[in-house]
Amino acid sequence: MAATESACAREAPTGRVNTRVLRQIAYDYEPAKTPEALAREKHVNVVVVGKVTGWLPGPIASSGRTPQHWVLMRVQVERRLKGISDDVVYLPVWQGGVLGGTKTPHQGVDDFRRAAPKGMRVLMFLGKERPGGPTVISGPITKNRTKLPSATPRYWAPPQGVILHEVGTDGIGRAVGGLVELPRSGSYKAWDQPCGIDGLITRLQAEGLKGR
Repeated sequence: MAATESACAREAPTGRVNTRVLRQIAYDYEPAKTPEALAREKHVNVVVVGKVTGWLPGPIASSGRTPQHWVLMRVQVERRLKGISDDVVYLPVWQGGVLGGTKTPHQGVDDFRRAAPKGMRVLMFLGKERPGGPTVISGPITKNRTKLPSATPRYWAPPQGVILHEVGTDGIGRAVGGLVELPRSGSYKAWDQPCGIDGLITRLQAEGLKGR
């Protein structure tokens, strides 16, 4: 065991994050070299730490002839490192393509509930959707399956912006990219911190992102 891991608090195992379910989009992007660089990007308004409290059927959007199904990851916010957010945030995650000859997405809501279950901790770098700004859902929404209040803020996350806290049978937390594999070597070694998201949080705080 590495000396840095020996200093990590032992935690109850969470089971493995099923990244095959979560990573449905192939992103073409330039990764941020450090967590603090991502936090300070122009369109990242909010950095929060919380716990997954559920997955809900989200919007269905029209994109050509194939409907695009989204689920919403519901997160109870426990700490804000940057910006202001509601106590609960909802993040849309694409369900993937539909089954051949049907309008049913390949990944069901229950698949996401198993992939990142209730109680799993998460560090999120989020942008609030604004007219003319970045958005994750393309095309008009044809059905709102969740029926959240109209005033509920709509968020999006950059590819590196969802980091889940996976705890193995050894009781040690590890940071797992929810939407993409996190780069950890070479010029991206700042992402390779001990103790899962706690190491990343410590680094962000040391860089002045203390929030409240």
